[in-house]
Amino acid sequence: MRIRWFVVIIASAGLIFGLGGPVLARTAASAQGAPALRLSGGKPKPCSVRKGTITDGCTIRVKGTSWPKSAAVDVVECNARILTGDANACDTANEVGLTTGRSGRFSVNSFTIELGTVGDGSCSAPGSPPKCYVQATSGGETVRTSFTGGTSSASGGSTFNLDGFNWTIIDRHGEYTQGETECNVPGAVSVASGILSITTTHQSATCGDIETPPSSWPYTTGDVQWTNFNFTYGTVTYRAKFPAQNTKTWPAVWFLGSGCQPTNIVTGETGYGTCPKIEQPGSGYEEIDATECYTGGDWCQLALAQPSSFPVCVYPVDTNWHTYSLIWTATSISMTMDGQSTGCSFKSADGYDIPQKPMFMIIQTQTGGSGGTPDNSHLPAVLQVADVTLTQ
Repeated sequence: MRIRWFVVIIASAGLIFGLGGPVLARTAASAQGAPALRLSGGKPKPCSVRKGTITDGCTIRVKGTSWPKSAAVDVVECNARILTGDANACDTANEVGLTTGRSGRFSVNSFTIELGTVGDGSCSAPGSPPKCYVQATSGGETVRTSFTGGTSSASGGSTFNLDGFNWTIIDRHGEYTQGETECNVPGAVSVASGILSITTTHQSATCGDIETPPSSWPYTTGDVQWTNFNFTYGTVTYRAKFPAQNTKTWPAVWFLGSGCQPTNIVTGETGYGTCPKIEQPGSGYEEIDATECYTGGDWCQLALAQPSSFPVCVYPVDTNWHTYSLIWTATSISMTMDGQSTGCSFKSADGYDIPQKPMFMIIQTQTGGSGGTPDNSHLPAVLQVADVTLTQ
């Protein structure tokens, strides 16, 4: 989340209150009447897309309003990494699924599998994330749902699983270039009941990064990113509860070009390794700040990195739970809040450079520098996020 001030657009949408409704697990969009995929059964219960684990007798049940005999059910595997159990689990599930006929029901026992994005089945690109998902076809329509190994706990390690996505907990200093004053520490990140919490505290800690030796800093906070999953175009929806503006912290949910995905774990600086230099024409750096809040601006905004500028569009955010959606197409990006437009968008027709390459998600709170100095009297401050979904 790198800030440069050039263009500011004030959204006309009013402040929207209230808790957003439940968000469906990550699936591909499908037409009405197409078969709906659902995971059920198994131990421990529930064995579902939401929990993201198929193990110990889980049953994959394919259910639809109309299920013709010609419907096909299959499991598509692409470099899937089996964590435990049968190394051929995906292939086994595929064979069983294709022989079940009209019932569209089959079981896969005693394995846990880790995957990346739901994709088109192509694995030719180097570094492609692993894929393993259930696909059902009926009446010319296809729907897919993916499953992932892991648990919803951030304790005891540097990675965790939440809402079917694998996340890495960042353990380093923030970005030095923009004067940040925090240490990102695993202890500031927790997950309980499907809610990710990042706590920012006025507490000294020692940290550095791969390029800079450790030293003492006045704040501890948290930072997490998708480990290896990234995507191009789609709608990312998340429920979030942001800290109050009077904390003067710098919380954000944002997206960064996949070239920075491995380097962001070890340094927040751009221009390192495969991460292009920010605001350098031709570098290929891409960033979308979906909900970024900091006291140097008007608290929260949608921002879009450009080759030599960083336009932003402000929209109001309070301390209640809201459901946010970033809608990214080849020609535009826009934000909604609780299903209503925030009035914030950037379009290629208006001269903006819309990202065209894969991006990954980051959730964090920063302190100092461009974001301003925190008000210690209002700390600790907590950013909470839940129900992260992607629809393509």
